[in-house]
Amino acid sequence: MATRPELALDIICPVCGGANDAHAVFCANPSCQKALGEFRYVLEELGKDDRWHRKLIDRISAFVGKPHFVGIHVFLIATWILTNTLILSMASRFDSYPFGLLGLVLSVEAIMITSILIISNRAQSALADKRAELDYEINVQTYREIVAISHRLADINERLEAIEKRS
Repeated sequence: MATRPELALDIICPVCGGANDAHAVFCANPSCQKALGEFRYVLEELGKDDRWHRKLIDRISAFVGKPHFVGIHVFLIATWILTNTLILSMASRFDSYPFGLLGLVLSVEAIMITSILIISNRAQSALADKRAELDYEINVQTYREIVAISHRLADINERLEAIEKRS
């Protein structure tokens, strides 16, 4: 009869503190599910390096991607045009037609938004790279487990064939 190998120590989840099987990749707690051991949770890993300007850029790019952003711009541009064409009688002109100042403001805003979106896109690309790396590591570990199970099954099959030949 084969002896059972020594049990490895449990892995303690760094988030919820729960004990998990030594070979577990993710926390067994259904409300946690964080990566364990040598695998780190990607968002937590990237979040460690975040500085205030990184978080600000993420918030701005999230806002720029919403329909509210377009609505606010339509309102502001319409107000600008109405103010500078004296349709609103109480206001005074500060940017006459053809609205050169408005064009300059929108051009600078476009440059800033484009830069912010490129920076945000690079961060998302880094996040995707980290996720791919984590997927690869998990796939390698899964492959090794499958190979080990396959070898054990082959060994069991050989033993069963040997027993059948004896009887």
